[in-house]
Amino acid sequence: MCERIWLDMPAKKWDNGLPIGNGRLGAMVLGAVEEEILALNEETMWYGGPLQRENPDAAVHIAQIRDLLQKGAVEEAAFLAKTALTSTPKYLSPYLPAGDLRLCFSGHSGEVRDYRRELSLSKALAKVSYTLNGFAYERAYFVSRAWNVVAVRLTGERPLTVAVNLNRRPYEERSGKLDGRTVFLEGQCGAEGVRYFGAARMACEGGTVETMGDYLVARQAQAVTLYVSFATDFGGRTDYRAHCLGCLDGASTTGYEALLKRHLRDHTELYNRVSFSLGVPLPDAPTSQLLSRLREGGDARALSTLLFHFGRYLLIASSSYCQLPATLQGLWNGSYTPAWESKYTININTEMNYWPAEPCALPECHLPLFDLVERMAERGEHTARAVYGCGGFVAHHNTNLWADTAIEGILDTSPIWPMGGAWLSLHLYEHFLYTQDEEFLRERALPVLRKAVTFFTEYLTPAADGTLLSGPSVSPENRYISRTGQRGALCMAPTMDSQILRELFSGYLAACRRLDVEEALCARVREALAKLPETVIAGDGRIREWHEDVQEVEPGHRHISHLFGLHPGTQITKETPELFEAAKKTLSYRLAHGGGHTGWSRAWILCMYARLCEGKEAEDHLRALLERSIQDNLLDVHPPFQIDGNFGAAAGIVEMLVQSHNPYIELLPALPPSWTEGKLTGIRLRGGFQMDFSWKGGVLEEATLTALKDGPMEVRCQGWRVRLELQKGRPVRLTPDMPGRERLA
Repeated sequence: MCERIWLDMPAKKWDNGLPIGNGRLGAMVLGAVEEEILALNEETMWYGGPLQRENPDAAVHIAQIRDLLQKGAVEEAAFLAKTALTSTPKYLSPYLPAGDLRLCFSGHSGEVRDYRRELSLSKALAKVSYTLNGFAYERAYFVSRAWNVVAVRLTGERPLTVAVNLNRRPYEERSGKLDGRTVFLEGQCGAEGVRYFGAARMACEGGTVETMGDYLVARQAQAVTLYVSFATDFGGRTDYRAHCLGCLDGASTTGYEALLKRHLRDHTELYNRVSFSLGVPLPDAPTSQLLSRLREGGDARALSTLLFHFGRYLLIASSSYCQLPATLQGLWNGSYTPAWESKYTININTEMNYWPAEPCALPECHLPLFDLVERMAERGEHTARAVYGCGGFVAHHNTNLWADTAIEGILDTSPIWPMGGAWLSLHLYEHFLYTQDEEFLRERALPVLRKAVTFFTEYLTPAADGTLLSGPSVSPENRYISRTGQRGALCMAPTMDSQILRELFSGYLAACRRLDVEEALCARVREALAKLPETVIAGDGRIREWHEDVQEVEPGHRHISHLFGLHPGTQITKETPELFEAAKKTLSYRLAHGGGHTGWSRAWILCMYARLCEGKEAEDHLRALLERSIQDNLLDVHPPFQIDGNFGAAAGIVEMLVQSHNPYIELLPALPPSWTEGKLTGIRLRGGFQMDFSWKGGVLEEATLTALKDGPMEVRCQGWRVRLELQKGRPVRLTPDMPGRERLA
């Protein structure tokens, strides 16, 4: 299995490190020889506390802003919106590092040879090994789910003397020693922010351990073991100090070898659910060299496989059995002033993080996102009333630890976009589609969907032709030139809004039907659904991005929001051939003008070409992602590092090989010509199915489909189809020559 990343040098900067994590606690392994810095993160360490930021002058100006937009006074509307709608204060505070674990080695300099820094994806285990002056040394790192500690093991052919310190430059508050083997670091993340407590404990074999100031010091040890943990008072936890120390006690009592054994069991239970191979082994060479060979025209299949597995690994490491979902950088952040505050940007980036969760058989990793959305649904009720004078809940384009739902920022192109909560709500319904868990649908998904649709049934405003328009809004994060020659971003009913609402309203009604629920809201939603603007094909054959036929300022913009209905939505498919062809033209035009220049955008384009059943194009964009937007450690760059491209790539590879967004399952819908053979097992599909399949010579060899419930299903593959009557838990084998197979017209 292609499942190891390795490099032949230490990291030169933080985001060249190797990421490890258990969802709650993470670290970036940089691997310097003489003085190692392990950059630490704890999921709830964000700056500042919850704020009520809604602009008190917002609601009374909404109608005026809408009127100005419909009259074409775009610049006047934008000026009024900036002053009357944007929040007070404007911005959310950042996700912060927990601190650094600094390892200072004494007498550890000289000639370094055979250096290797590697990350085993299947074991979630990082290692650094080298010879120094002819003697071999090794360090191992993992994060235990069972005891919530970062475990570090140092060994060598010569005795080790090392001093270890926890610090948070420049935001240190209190540090010191607790006993002869434990040091601590504690403080608060700004006024009203979470209080935190971190501690490190050392044990050694041979030699001695002592504390000096706030250092742990091992002298002349044959092996050194370190355990590090952090905890905060987020969620009202008052025993966070005791909890942190309890984790260290538990890990120390368990011991390194038993802790590692438990860690491997916990990780592989998730990681081994899915396997994927394209029949090409990964050469045993530094990943940086493999990328260089690729850029020189080499085969992309082995690296494509590795990138897929890395995406699954990152989702497990940053979003399993934890309180918060993955941020713009997953669980990891090495700066106190990170780009975009390392928060949750919900006009695509957070959603993209979770595209692979359900198909890659990691529904547990989706749950932290649902927890956040449910808290947003509560806070968003206040935002809906305060900003728009409506019931239900609304959220805009960013949120944070505190589930903030107010308008965030001051730029014209992004803040005033009321669709963030709507899009996120669809993730709960998507979880049901994969799992068929009616209890989840009733108890968790439907209440959120209900609040989301309630807002929009009150918020939408009628146009002269009777259609219902969203707005003020934007098509993230693009601008246009109005019919009166004014430049703007703020508008009424951009295409993406209407496509999201069509998915939201349809999902809510489908959930009600499944649960045999008929409430007064259903009738209002049906009426609103019938009056939403249709997706329009412009005169040049492309899908129009805005409700009005206007000129775009950046034809190569990184966001391709008006193709939401193609992916991740379900409104543009082969069953809607005119829109399907228009989507192809739209995407081609965007690319011809420079689109796809960021990692996450390229990953989205990959997903779109997979939905368009264009295997060669999808492969080209997967290759372009690897060549232009992937660092030597395989982390995606926007630039800078942004993890959504990793998750989007994993989702796109699945879409190339199997799709289930139509009323049927389609196998190998966008198989690239160069992917002549391969195997994918354990993949999950909408409708409650699991599938294993393989192909050879570019043709399906065999597939096995297993259902979670009895019922009919149609499977299509490479021009043929078969209709099945499935029984719960009973696998059905599919082959190209199986009985009942029929040719598609």
